[in-house]
Amino acid sequence: MHPILLKIGGITLHTYGFFVAMGFLAGILLARSEAKRLGVDPEKVMDLCFYILIAAIVGSRLFYVVINYELFLSNPLDVFKIWSGGLVFYGGFIAAFFTAFIYLRMHKMPVWLTADITAPSLAIGHFLGRLGCFSAGCCFGRECDLPWAVTFTHPDVPNFMVSYSGYMFYSMELHVHL
Repeated sequence: MHPILLKIGGITLHTYGFFVAMGFLAGILLARSEAKRLGVDPEKVMDLCFYILIAAIVGSRLFYVVINYELFLSNPLDVFKIWSGGLVFYGGFIAAFFTAFIYLRMHKMPVWLTADITAPSLAIGHFLGRLGCFSAGCCFGRECDLPWAVTFTHPDVPNFMVSYSGYMFYSMELHVHL
């Protein structure tokens, strides 16, 4: 796969981080545009997006830490190293959902209209985030021999081995469908 998008000197831009950031940016800009179109205060929607962004990052990391707590027992401060990987969409979605619900109640914003404004943003953000995930070589499916299957490889390590739920897959043998 292609985990590193760009490397200039000591600065590395990881593909996953880039696509997740682009997903958030595209989602926020789309939500702002939809708010204007539907006559909702775009500043309130931008503030909502800010809180959703923070909640999604914290929630996705917390979910990962809870389900993989044994990885952090010897080095608890590693919990804060999100650049090392370990974000789970479901945790981010749950935290963002409850944060949005509280925000909407506090600011007396219409729940269903705001949901209509933000739903397309969730879709485009999730799509771009999954492209980053795919490029990083995680979130693969099961073995596949169809013509459009993708072989997972790591550019820096020959015969890169991927571990998932206790099963080991070798890059030369692992194929997934899109």
